[in-house]
Amino acid sequence: MNNNTLIISIGDMDDDFTDVIDAWESGKAATPLNRLTFESMTGFLSFLTPKRWELVTILRKQGHVSIKKLSEILKRDYKNTHTDVKAMQEIGLVEKDDSDLVYVPWDDLDIKLNLKQAA
Repeated sequence: MNNNTLIISIGDMDDDFTDVIDAWESGKAATPLNRLTFESMTGFLSFLTPKRWELVTILRKQGHVSIKKLSEILKRDYKNTHTDVKAMQEIGLVEKDDSDLVYVPWDDLDIKLNLKQAA
């Protein structure tokens, strides 16, 4: 897995700390991981709605664009697009560059669902 991968975990947050504990116990430096955790599938799906998923995939293809241009490409209202971009920016799924253009910094999303927690 490269460093340009965002790991999205759904369920047990204990796994988020496994790498840190393993590195501490071994005395070796931990490889930084980009991680985002949702407590449940319901929380994940209520956050990453189909409209937001479409926004992420289009934004990844387009590269760095303004929110106005993104709303035009998506054929969505500017205010709704801005609200979605801001929410995803707050959790690190989308970022802004120095020119205030938004983009998806990730090459891959690795989504993991803990079935023990889902049951």
